Amino acid sequence: MKRRVIAGLIALVPVLLALWYGGLWWVLLLTFFTSLGAYEYFVLIERSGYRPARWYGFAWTLALMFSFWSLVPTGPELVLTFGFIIIFVRILLSQQSSPSHQDSSSPDAINPLQPETETAAQEQDHKPFRNWALTVAGASYIGLMMGQALALRLLPNGLFWMLLGLGVTMVNDSAAYFVGVTIGRKRILPALSPKKSWEGTVGGWIAATLAGAAVAFWSPLELAVWLGALIGLGGGILALFGDLAVSMLKRQIGVKDSGVFLPGHGGFLDRLDSIMFVLPFVYQVALLLGAA
Repeated sequence: MKRRVIAGLIALVPVLLALWYGGLWWVLLLTFFTSLGAYEYFVLIERSGYRPARWYGFAWTLALMFSFWSLVPTGPELVLTFGFIIIFVRILLSQQSSPSHQDSSSPDAINPLQPETETAAQEQDHKPFRNWALTVAGASYIGLMMGQALALRLLPNGLFWMLLGLGVTMVNDSAAYFVGVTIGRKRILPALSPKKSWEGTVGGWIAATLAGAAVAFWSPLELAVWLGALIGLGGGILALFGDLAVSMLKRQIGVKDSGVFLPGHGGFLDRLDSIMFVLPFVYQVALLLGAA
């Protein structure tokens, strides 16, 4: 517990400073977080036996994130389109140089009576479409979500939009934990997250709704209290799905934490799971309300 608290405090200082000053400091912080999150993702996928285009996917993730920065001349659509094509070509060419892949794909080598064993690492190594799809999924998931988190702070009144998103997420997670530990009985999805209960989840949603209303009331965002409450509720619901998304990945691979960069806290994907769903939601709401 002591190591967990110390690691949390050390990590909190640069986050608060970058959040307060914004601009280039925020871009640098998000670049650091996105890099570690992408690295963790591709390492986890490789541990499951697949062969994604790790470094191409890593670069594409960062390119997608930077495409949301107003100083970058290309938008997300262009980066996304070329990334799809480049990753596909890279995976395709890597298969051409693999003799074992050529042998396994030969019609003479296929036994129609033998069922496909998807969990066998030797077969997963040479499934180009799956390697491409997993590379695309990770890069677009992390890059697009973190890019919108970057753009949110760079909006006019971006600090307060960030406080809305982060406040809703933190209050939701904290309330869900304490309510779940106290009175939680009915499990939501025990196969993915055995400790999450309906009681804790609903408690977190109520707290997130109140947090959204409070930020709308006290901040200069000119949000109606009812709208702030609605954003808080939506953020609380999305925080759950963000958490479950990373839990699904970890369960499939068979690991408890996504990484070991934060002692006592797991990896960066573990810390970013809820945020990567909530902040893009708040960003889209802000754009819808004309905040750009």
